[in-house]
Amino acid sequence: MAARVTLRVPDRLLLGAYETALCGGWSPNTTRDVAPEQLAAIAAEPDAFIADLLGRGGRIRLNDGSEVDKIPGRTRWIFAQDRSDEPFVGSINLRWLEEPEGRPVEALPPHVLGHVGYSILPAFSGNGYATAALAAMLDEAREIGLSRIVITCDVENHASRRIIERNGGRFVESFSAPLYGSEPRLRFTIEIAP
Repeated sequence: MAARVTLRVPDRLLLGAYETALCGGWSPNTTRDVAPEQLAAIAAEPDAFIADLLGRGGRIRLNDGSEVDKIPGRTRWIFAQDRSDEPFVGSINLRWLEEPEGRPVEALPPHVLGHVGYSILPAFSGNGYATAALAAMLDEAREIGLSRIVITCDVENHASRRIIERNGGRFVESFSAPLYGSEPRLRFTIEIAP
């Protein structure tokens, strides 16, 4: 049976499940551990944390400590729909640039590796949840007007590569992203049917 997920907009009612995952050592960011700073932000002001997660504008801190303007995006929390307890299993986000009129463009700034990023809690990995979440996020990409996305993974992350390929990902190139370390990465594109 294929994994089934629900992508939910982060809100205060769901925050406890997210916070528990962070306390357990999980991070929604696969390039650096953001759990400590997110836990501090939740403890300081939970509503502001949610608003920042969902809001446009503002700044984000990169791996090297520099800050850049936040680009438009959607964050969704992934819940397993094929289990009776519907646990929180991870997070997925979609990001894009827009033309002045608000239409999305496929180009991304150099500090953004791809349009979609996801992270599944270790206890739930290997069960198809990331594959199902990526498929659902492609629907959201279509909804905002993207006809193709770029998505990347580490060369050694064979599971992520399979997730991308199961969703129609076509290999484009190997590359390095010095801002994120010297490890080689793989770039894929996924065409989004209208």
